Amino acid sequence: MPGQLTINPRKAGASLRVAIVGGGLAGIAAAFTLQRGGHSVTVLERSDGTARSDGGIRSPPNMTRILNHWGLGRQLAKAAVKCQQFVFHQGDGEMLGLLPLHEDFLADLMADFIFLKHGDLQSMLLELATREGVEFRYNTAVESVDCDSMSVTLEDGERLYADLVVGADGPNSMVRTEVVGAEVTGVRDGILSLTMSIPTDLMRDDDELRSLATDETWWTWLGSGVLIVGSLAGQKEYSVLVTLQGVPQETLKQYDESWDKTYPIEHFGLDWSTYDIRVQKLMKLAQNVKPTVHVGRPDLDSCVCERARIVVVGEAAHPFVPGCQQSASMAIEDAETLGGLFSRIQHRSQISRMLAAHEEIRLPRCNYVRDYELRKRMMMTAPIGPEQKARDAGIRRMMTYNDHIDEHRFNEMWGDELELFSYFATEKVDDWWTKWGSLLARDTGKPEVPLTPTVEVSISSGHRRSTFVY
Repeated sequence: MPGQLTINPRKAGASLRVAIVGGGLAGIAAAFTLQRGGHSVTVLERSDGTARSDGGIRSPPNMTRILNHWGLGRQLAKAAVKCQQFVFHQGDGEMLGLLPLHEDFLADLMADFIFLKHGDLQSMLLELATREGVEFRYNTAVESVDCDSMSVTLEDGERLYADLVVGADGPNSMVRTEVVGAEVTGVRDGILSLTMSIPTDLMRDDDELRSLATDETWWTWLGSGVLIVGSLAGQKEYSVLVTLQGVPQETLKQYDESWDKTYPIEHFGLDWSTYDIRVQKLMKLAQNVKPTVHVGRPDLDSCVCERARIVVVGEAAHPFVPGCQQSASMAIEDAETLGGLFSRIQHRSQISRMLAAHEEIRLPRCNYVRDYELRKRMMMTAPIGPEQKARDAGIRRMMTYNDHIDEHRFNEMWGDELELFSYFATEKVDDWWTKWGSLLARDTGKPEVPLTPTVEVSISSGHRRSTFVY
């Protein structure tokens, strides 16, 4: 894969105690970069940590570039599949167009667009973090966080103190409430996403499905209010995402924002009889379907608490429309940015400035990408009408570019997506530091003030506890 980089870790001059709430991709990735940067990190995860999703992740070049930078290139080469092209169809199977990803095009981006399994990526990141020395506390539910005392209180009453708390607890984040000072409410906007994984062995024996199970293609079917996307998720699973637009609120009430619950495909009562025969067959092979709703929330004005000691990352900071292309990428970029900044810290007094820098770098990027992904999802599920016809005409024009795709032609259909692909979080941190680092480095004369342990009583056990995060 192009863009394999070497790691040259920088170590902070002052080692911080860091508590991370949430042990999903965002939490593990942030733990790795912060521990690698010279800090002592503890991850608090309510589950036992053994679950691994079979669902697929699509890693665009801006995400793959960071994973390569973290030294995962060889593992990705074994576990992931490189996307060669995007193919678009009408719901009934009529081909609209294709977008090839030629080698010279990807070489300019310095990384591939790849497909892999969510669980495989989680295991890779967990191995990196564990090797660096991150402490993982599983079956540990967090009750609250407190920006004033810089503490995390667990459900059993234990209280942990840290210099920095990172909230990576997903779209329905409890930590975000502390950061904002109030619960960030949203509305269910009619989007329901269904994800399913199908063993490729079940597809290779079928003449009409064999190409889906063997080609390194992102397959897409566009219907009125419906988007179906399919791709390999590693070597043995085929991942399918179905997005339904305009779903009645009464139906949406049955589901939430998690990916935990599974249902048989029949539960949803969907009629696929007018769709491509390949879609019909995929739905018959789907055994377990995971539904999740999209809750539209306003962009955050800040991802850092008032005292600048707690920060939210990943979907706790910027929840995306389910199954979109850039959701995991933004969590990985958040981790690289946070770790890159805090690897340069020289004194605890600089924590607030580093978090301000993180916010300055990440908020505009994430808010724009969130809006872009939602607009793109709405375009791809447009009902029959002028917008749908304009979209289809644009995709058909891509058929004339089969021999070569360049930046101009790519932008003709996809607008700013190439700019999203070319973003490199590591360089953004370097650029910020080149501009402001010398000013920050002067502010190192303040004496360090160690945290003082406080005795707490666990309500559940009655035992006196005084706990630090080391």
